[in-house]
Amino acid sequence: MCKSLLLTDKVNYIKGIGPKKQDKLKNMGIETVQDLIEHFPVKYRDRRIIQNASSASIDKDVLVSGRLIRSNIRSLSSKRNVIECLFRDETINFSAVFFNMPYLKQTLSVGEHYVIFGKMKIRNGLRIWTNPEIAKEGSKNDTRGLIPVYRCTAGITSRELIKWIKIALDETDIGYEWIDSEIIEKNKLCSREYSYRNIHFPETEQSYRAAKYRIIYEQLILYQLAIRINRRIIDDGTKDSSISNVSIKPFIESLTFVLTNDQKKCIQEIERDLSRSKPMNRLVQGDVGCGKTVVAEAAIYICTKAGNQAALMAPTAILAKQHFERLSRDFKNLGIRTALLISGMKTSERRELLKGVKSGQIDLVIGTHAILTEDVEFKNLALAITDEQHRFGVNQRKKLTEKGRGINILVMSATPIPRTLAATVFGDMDFSIIKSKPEGRLETITRAVTEESRERAYAAIKKELVKGCRAYVIAPSIEDNEDELSSVEKLYNELKKKFSNYNIACLHGKMLKEDKEYIMNDFAKGKTDILIATVVVEVGIDVSDATIIVIENAERFGLAQLHQLRGRVGRSDMQSYCYLVNYSKSESAKIRTEAMVNISDGFAISEEDYRLRGPGDLAGTMQSGNYQSNILSLCRYTDILDLAVKDADYIMEENTVTDINFIREYMETMYKNDNSDII
Repeated sequence: MCKSLLLTDKVNYIKGIGPKKQDKLKNMGIETVQDLIEHFPVKYRDRRIIQNASSASIDKDVLVSGRLIRSNIRSLSSKRNVIECLFRDETINFSAVFFNMPYLKQTLSVGEHYVIFGKMKIRNGLRIWTNPEIAKEGSKNDTRGLIPVYRCTAGITSRELIKWIKIALDETDIGYEWIDSEIIEKNKLCSREYSYRNIHFPETEQSYRAAKYRIIYEQLILYQLAIRINRRIIDDGTKDSSISNVSIKPFIESLTFVLTNDQKKCIQEIERDLSRSKPMNRLVQGDVGCGKTVVAEAAIYICTKAGNQAALMAPTAILAKQHFERLSRDFKNLGIRTALLISGMKTSERRELLKGVKSGQIDLVIGTHAILTEDVEFKNLALAITDEQHRFGVNQRKKLTEKGRGINILVMSATPIPRTLAATVFGDMDFSIIKSKPEGRLETITRAVTEESRERAYAAIKKELVKGCRAYVIAPSIEDNEDELSSVEKLYNELKKKFSNYNIACLHGKMLKEDKEYIMNDFAKGKTDILIATVVVEVGIDVSDATIIVIENAERFGLAQLHQLRGRVGRSDMQSYCYLVNYSKSESAKIRTEAMVNISDGFAISEEDYRLRGPGDLAGTMQSGNYQSNILSLCRYTDILDLAVKDADYIMEENTVTDINFIREYMETMYKNDNSDII
């Protein structure tokens, strides 16, 4: 049968999704039919057992069935009406009333049996259900079974998502099998179509488990094959020339500090990569404040002094400006000409800059996605550096490497990955680790306080402000943007009273990107004393005199996320502090808090986070809005991961990749839909 929808179609192709609903779905990260199908349930309601109406509990959701004895519609006003129905099951008569649903009258037939789900109340001795879900027994709308419950937002209900997902599953060809039949049989995998239907609408618990297994396996093997294909392309590639005749000594001597052993080792690995005939493809992983930037500077120095150009791409304009200010200062006396390229520049200024890049007069370009535009032409780009790998999709990195031939790639990431997973997640890259911090850098002191003792945290902020330092206060990010805004505003009003003599600003996910950058700029320049924010500051700019961060509702964050937030302070030789305000007395919250207080090493934190979390629900795993994070979360299913790794190796060795284009397109789609929005 011909299907009317494509996975790549926008969701407004689905009946019932107009412009307003489309915008709300977009806020949830759902733009295409594929996004909708991969918006997995967070839980299921068991509606398989029908109760007698006589034994139904008051104000509890319950499933009953009965034969319709009579129904009538009654007008309440010119615009309001009610349908009153009387049913009977094996035990008693009961009633259901439906307000402002006149269309329902046409679907009800006396004598037919109906299934009803909702909360029951007793009125004048009669058991009544108000506006329940109703369907004829055995019809396609029959409400019995395991019913999915989805993460929603204001204006979108779980019931609407169920309806739209059913349409998407029926009208889209989701049965394409790209995995070899031999592997499907060996691993006893259910079909692709079965997996998507039963992850949303499972027939039984067993069918749900089979569907979940297939989906996790498919995601993991897709990723493993993609990084192997990418690795093969890199290994087969060549570059215009190796770089081996540049002495790095002048750069090292220009530094005002001594490099750590980890930094020295990392620079040596980069020198070795650059001297080879194939392009470098290296990830530098380092905890916040460990000194990754100087390693990037060393790579830039080597490339530019060999007569080549370099580009450094940051995820935001603020970070790009900060990199530009630092690198311009550090390279001032070394003869490296640096330029900043971001959106919003004056046309004449941009034209002059592009002319300098094309002619080779500019050695280093620092910028945002503006570097990727077609009009940016380099004379001889040899090195591309990206800051924070997961902020850039494969399409964006591909565009950057197309600016030259055989470009060396260096990726900087402040997100520690457990050692046991690094090779699995970054299998297409060589990677370096910087663990030790620069000399004189003090460890951030972390303290835990309860709801009752949270004033200690704000007293500590006062002490730091008196010294001329600045503070972050983190409000938990909430799924519903309206609630998030309310959470931040409530905290803002409270702190305005506490710190009336200081400048306070708010930052939250509902703001425009330009407004976020403006507020962060003011904070960086010292115009703001306290910045109240949601986790949009998780990866942020370097504010050296921000010495304290208070994290409200710390129990809502994972360990790795708490550590990233803690990394916003401790960026200088001043003592810094992190206060965790816990409102929960649960054992899991206590364990996470103790880990944060006792462990400062980001790699140790990531190991502990990985250990504590374990495999979670598929919805929580797959909807973080970040594909790299999704894969890392899926790696917690270690048995499926081991199988996917072995099968990917076998497929590559035997050259049995059935559809390379499918793998590439799928990966590009996943990265393209990465909806991270972090300043």
